[in-house]
Order: sequence, then structure tokens, then C-alpha cells
Amino acid sequence: MENKKPDLENYLRGIVAEKTAQSYLYTINHFLKTNPKAKRYQYKDIVKHMDKVSRKQCNVQYRIRILSAIKKYYDYLVMYGYRNDHPCRKLNIKIKGNQTIQVQDLFNSSELQHLMERENRYKHLDVRNNVLISLLIYQGLASDEIARLALKDVDLDNGTAYIKGSANLNKRTLELVPKQMILFHNYINETRPALLRGSSDKFILTKLGQPIVVNSIHAMIEPLRGLFPDRKLNPQTIRMSVICNWLNEKNIPLERVQELAGHKWPGTTEKYIKANALEQRGLINRYFPSI
Repeated sequence: MENKKPDLENYLRGIVAEKTAQSYLYTINHFLKTNPKAKRYQYKDIVKHMDKVSRKQCNVQYRIRILSAIKKYYDYLVMYGYRNDHPCRKLNIKIKGNQTIQVQDLFNSSELQHLMERENRYKHLDVRNNVLISLLIYQGLASDEIARLALKDVDLDNGTAYIKGSANLNKRTLELVPKQMILFHNYINETRPALLRGSSDKFILTKLGQPIVVNSIHAMIEPLRGLFPDRKLNPQTIRMSVICNWLNEKNIPLERVQELAGHKWPGTTEKYIKANALEQRGLINRYFPSI
């Protein structure tokens, strides 16, 4: 005989305290009453609902409680097979506001590709530098993420790189592009062993065989600034450009770009949308800048 699935109320009582369960249940019931199609809602529908909430209630903690309850509703649907996906698991509310991104000052994909063409007078460093730059322009990694990347995090069999999480960014597994596969293979099997002095588990090494640090990554990009004398080129603006291009050149959905970039809040990703992008994207963070 099949085990009977618990109803929503009993599910909530099984995972949180009684008082919290009742509060969640009240909020969820109100959500379902005002959103009769909520069982089939997608990410954009939850964002629209939270936009309405924000216009009625400016208190951030109140909005956090509302979103927490809604998440528990979809947790329930997924756990017991009513849905295969969770439409708002990664939707969070950020308390502090974000500064506007000047997307017109960033670099398009063709411009970023020029960074791979630089030669280096030191043996082995051309390959090492191209590996590092490729992580900047294809995966959009932050410089501290590159510094923390370990050799075991790069999986050539599956063509992926595992990026550890931090206080500011989420962990994620990113696909390598085809042109990185041979480059990384040569670096791992020839260049890195030639650079290595002693032992280290870090993926990117300096010319002295030590793990690279953030300042060294910035110093490596410094000579490339001559390619764009009228703009600010550094690892941060490269990452910002990649995120902007994912959204505006490649038209990757906002929620997917949030995952690729490791952003904790969709509002952070939304800042990179150009003014002429799809109108519906402008809804997020319009009245609810803390989403």
C-alpha cells in the first residue's frame, strides 16, 4: 500500500515550529487565493507577485517572510511530485541597494577575444596566461575565484570547472567552451608541471611556480590596457562585460545568467540589462530593488 502524501499543513508542521508553520500556512493560503494558477507559476510569475507585494509593503523583513512562505509551498510541491522544478528557489531579497552599471562602457565579445592574442616573452606563460584569460572571458570568473581554483576543480573528462562559493557569490559548475579543452589539457600536462616548484593544489601558478594571487591577476591584465586606451580594463570590468554579453548579445534568460555569474540575487544580474532589452525584464528591481 502506498504511503499517503501529507497535506501542506502537516508538511509544514514537520519541518518548522508550530507557530512558524501556522504563519507560513496563512501566507501560502492567501497567496493561493489571490493567485489561483500558482501551482503552475514560473520564475517570472513569482517576481511579478513579489513586485505587487513590494508596492503595498515597503518593509523588507515582511517581504522576506512572504517569499520564505512561498518557497516552502513550492518545496512541498517538488518533494511530493506535484512539480519537477522549483520556480523560485534561488530568488532572494537583498536588503542593500545596487549601483547602476554603465553597460555602454563595457566590452563586447569580439573585443574580449583580443585579450587572447597577447604574446609573452617568458616560456610557458603564453599558455598559462591564455588559460587565465579564457576563464575571465568565457566563464566570467572573478579574480578571487580564479585564485581559489584548484587543479581538482577542473574536470576535462566532463568539460567543466567547479567554482567554490564565497560570501558574495554562489558555488556553481560551469561548462568549458570547446577551444578551452586542448588549451587546458596542454596546460595541465605540460605547462603547469614545468612551472611548479614544490607542491601546490592550485590550478593557476605564477612564473615562479607559486599559486597566483588576486594582485598578480590584475598585474597580468595591466599591459593589455593599451588595447582599449579610452576604457577601464581590469578583471572586474571583464567579468562585468561577460555578464552583460550573456544577457544582451546571447539573450540567455536572466535566471540562467544569475546562475552562471554566481549572483545571490537576481537584482544584481538585472543591472546588466541594456535599456533596449525586453520590457518584461525591466520589471525585476523596478519597484522591488531588493529582490
